[in-house]
Amino acid sequence: MARFSSVLICLLSVKSAAAFAPPTSRVSQNAARSTALQMEQDTGNKDPVRVGVIGCGRIGIVHLGAINKAPGVLPIVVSNPTISKAEDAAKNFGVPRFTSDAMD
Repeated sequence: MARFSSVLICLLSVKSAAAFAPPTSRVSQNAARSTALQMEQDTGNKDPVRVGVIGCGRIGIVHLGAINKAPGVLPIVVSNPTISKAEDAAKNFGVPRFTSDAMD
């Protein structure tokens, strides 16, 4: 019985190892992947995307920096329960409005 179970385990591991084998056609996968990741940056004729940021902690500040660098995105309001943090973030990133209420 021990021999049978070790053979069974070996067969199962060989079959499941095929799932980790490299694909046979890498060219077609790379071509499909490169077309899926193309981005359009023509924002000349479009209105900017207006966003608000809720939370002016560490991650909120990182998001504000990324929003300011993104083409066609305009931060319009920042919110934080501590109003002084919201005011500082608005001042540092040129956001016209700040509030302590996230529902504003």
